[in-house]
Amino acid sequence: MSDNSEQKEIVKTFLAGHASCTLVIPRRLAIKYGLQKPAHVILEEKENGIFLRKLELR
Repeated sequence: MSDNSEQKEIVKTFLAGHASCTLVIPRRLAIKYGLQKPAHVILEEKENGIFLRKLELR
């Protein structure tokens, strides 16, 4: 793993109605990964948590 993957930040989630949860991504991370504007992301259930990545269509 690279050094960047070892950096951790604590953020808060908020319940949004009965079917969803809002996750606040710090601005610097959103910009770094191209999420500064509304975007689709992929959520994958993993054994030890949730993996989130930006959907990129090629």
